[in-house]
Amino acid sequence: MKISSRSAVKTAQAMVKRLKPGSQLSIVNFKKDRSVRVVRDHDSGLLVVEDGFRHVSQKTDDMAVGHILKDALHYEFPRSHELGFSVSRVPD
Repeated sequence: MKISSRSAVKTAQAMVKRLKPGSQLSIVNFKKDRSVRVVRDHDSGLLVVEDGFRHVSQKTDDMAVGHILKDALHYEFPRSHELGFSVSRVPD
């Protein structure tokens, strides 16, 4: 689904709270050449993976994920007006 970049962080936080263990939220730009993924581990931890301008992985929890997502989305998608969101299972 397409989400406005202005409301992307708030929408992503709400979707991350509902992620089940072993699931991931992928956020991509229009060309799909850059992405930010939030993966919920089986121990209920979160892993934020940036794959675009930066290739960074950060472990976090539900409380700090909003700040990390705000920074990551601002850096990876500086001129994007709409972002694509999708939820899927993590490949084994």
